[in-house]
Amino acid sequence: MASRNEPPPNQPVPAIHRRVPQYLARRLWQIAATFQTEALAPWNVAPWHVALLSQIHDTPGMDRNWLAAAIGIDPTSTGQALAALEARGLIARAANPDDRRANAFSLTRAGLALRIDLAVPSRAVTRRLLAPLTETEAQTLLTLMARLVDAHEIHARPGAGRRPPRRARTEETPPCPSPTDPLAAAPPPASASASSSAPGGPPRRARPGRTAPSA
Repeated sequence: MASRNEPPPNQPVPAIHRRVPQYLARRLWQIAATFQTEALAPWNVAPWHVALLSQIHDTPGMDRNWLAAAIGIDPTSTGQALAALEARGLIARAANPDDRRANAFSLTRAGLALRIDLAVPSRAVTRRLLAPLTETEAQTLLTLMARLVDAHEIHARPGAGRRPPRRARTEETPPCPSPTDPLAAAPPPASASASSSAPGGPPRRARPGRTAPSA
């Protein structure tokens, strides 16, 4: 028996959120991510790897940073994906003729074959996601979404909205000494006090508010 606090299946968007585009965009992305993950599971690729393979095929010879900006993923994650795809023999790495410090990436035959295979489940996800709409409505939605992205592209930041990772503390703050700690409660040895005033010992420091005697 379902809990009283569990929402019913296929619950419509609450009225308070139906006119909030940022809420709707986030929920739609969650749905799309679920569809893509299910459809791509047999190929062992992340949903955004499909975009990366497609982008490399469409613009071969570009470097990591250019590809990262094109698909909207941070350069570090893009570099890790490129290394993983290269290890699987799906992409090839070469020196960039315009910048020897950068690499140029292209699809291998295996990568091209995989991209062709992935086109089938990708199109299925598109049809599934847009199924509640008519063809005209679907085209209108895509046109409007593209207009919004184009208009606000300058504000697109990969990873925006995620909490930054908590930094590990490099130093542990020593605990305050307990009054019952014998080392903390015990007064300094008398020999230590005497040595500070013994001839030849280090000079005493003047206490705050008092003038040190002149020699």
